[in-house]
Amino acid sequence: MATFAGWVDRLRGLDLERALGLRATPPRVTLELDRPLIALVRLRPVRGGRLVLEDHQLAADDEPAVPASIFDSGVPSVERLAERFRGVFERSGIRPGRVGLVLPDNLAKVALVSLPERPPSRRQLLELIRFKLHRSVPFRLVEAAVTYQLLPGDGPGVTVLVALTRQPLVGRYEQALESIGARPGLIDLCTPNLLNLCRTRIQELSAAGDVALLNCTTTYFSLAILRGARLVFFRCKNLAAANGDGREGPRADGLFAREIAGSVSYYREKLGGQGIASVLVRSVAGSVDEIAAHLGELGASRIEGLEPAVGSALGPGVALEPGLAHRLAPALGVAVGRG
Repeated sequence: MATFAGWVDRLRGLDLERALGLRATPPRVTLELDRPLIALVRLRPVRGGRLVLEDHQLAADDEPAVPASIFDSGVPSVERLAERFRGVFERSGIRPGRVGLVLPDNLAKVALVSLPERPPSRRQLLELIRFKLHRSVPFRLVEAAVTYQLLPGDGPGVTVLVALTRQPLVGRYEQALESIGARPGLIDLCTPNLLNLCRTRIQELSAAGDVALLNCTTTYFSLAILRGARLVFFRCKNLAAANGDGREGPRADGLFAREIAGSVSYYREKLGGQGIASVLVRSVAGSVDEIAAHLGELGASRIEGLEPAVGSALGPGVALEPGLAHRLAPALGVAVGRG
């Protein structure tokens, strides 16, 4: 059974899998769950090792497939989820098999934990992680699925990328998929797969300085900052609590701008940030231009959408209109970003 515990190990956007020598083949069919809809993509390998987008489906429903946040227990029943998953597969003509599943970032607690030195054993490392995070995790740690990865760095100190979510929540999606004959081969988060998808573009832009990736949805946004290939900052912030149902996304009030300003302040004062040269924006909550109008605090000289990264990943001659490219990007990142 697929579990959340493999998430960080598969974070190829930071080339960790390559460094560890892991070569697991990712699913070619992926579902991404968002509040408004379910997105499905199927990719097909062609000559030369390239992948092409063979099919996609967008299935909207009045009943959200995921809760509004990690604090919300409003998850559809296994039977209802299975019904919706079955409908998406039937409309696409795809037979359920091995699939990937991408969940919203705000259904997990993601943190970068700094330690003065690497503990001598995995058990001691997990104990330290739990000790450092027990006050900031909004559920009991005994029911948490915990995964981590040591990030590359200099000196004896280590930075650990940690993700925690509620195992019962993940289990419900696994059960729903298995009940229709699907095999969950990967359960992942949204923004890490955007990093997977954009890793080539991030490498190109990093020559000019630090690069930020901003993922804007209707109910949350996530900001990741990379220094070269190294992730130095990650923050996910809910918008739904401030904006009612969150349908206006980051444009609804000043919360988005305030959070961006706070993130930039931390980046400069605590992380020695010398400035963010470029920002990659994925938005399903307004156009990139609308989002860019709120990013003055980042001080970036270049702000661009994900369309070039999507086009590059899918190969010559493939072009998706901007709205569709942004909507499918996380699901595409599961397979393309690990190709």
